[in-house]
Amino acid sequence: MASTPTSGTQKQIERVGDSAHEAIDRAAQTASHYAEEWMDMKDTWVEGAREYVREHPVAALGIAAAAGYILSLLMRSRG
Repeated sequence: MASTPTSGTQKQIERVGDSAHEAIDRAAQTASHYAEEWMDMKDTWVEGAREYVREHPVAALGIAAAAGYILSLLMRSRG
């Protein structure tokens, strides 16, 4: 036979639930803040890369070719 919680137990359960909701809300707010920072940083890096490619197209092509070659060697060694 199941018993019903007493009013003291019910209040304790509600406090725990409220605390959990507050913790989740704080975590979501913090994650949102960090996501905004990462997006701003990504935009900064992308713009910097675009400027570098515009100013040094031959060097950028060489870097891309070298990176592709290294990645192909890494992928080949795994397979």
